[in-house]
Amino acid sequence: MSKMLHVGLLVAVLIIAISGIIIGLYVSLPTWNLNFGPYFLIGSIFSTANMVLSTILLITYVGTYRKTKAEFNLVLIIVALTLLCYSLVANPLIHTALGYGGSGLGPFFMLPDLFIFVALVALLYLRLKY
Repeated sequence: MSKMLHVGLLVAVLIIAISGIIIGLYVSLPTWNLNFGPYFLIGSIFSTANMVLSTILLITYVGTYRKTKAEFNLVLIIVALTLLCYSLVANPLIHTALGYGGSGLGPFFMLPDLFIFVALVALLYLRLKY
């Protein structure tokens, strides 16, 4: 099995497992007397998937930097670390855990995470291909 397919399957399994956990929490939320809409759920899934992808990119960039010592990889490490920090701070589950509710922005609540997800998938694809 090629390296790209292997990592792709691993990422897919991780995202599906985390999404299942988030959906399970979402389904049990009515028993906690919390009201969150579907955009909260979708935003949580994308944000958590972004954390997984950012972590994988960070690990691969650090591994590449150790082998090549190229300065460009340091920049990529900083970008991956920044995207990981963004994903942590932007995750609605973290907001809720810290006592801040949903923002009520509707679909605009999850769009930034969707765009970051697309960028991370593109970076991961390029990293695995070249």
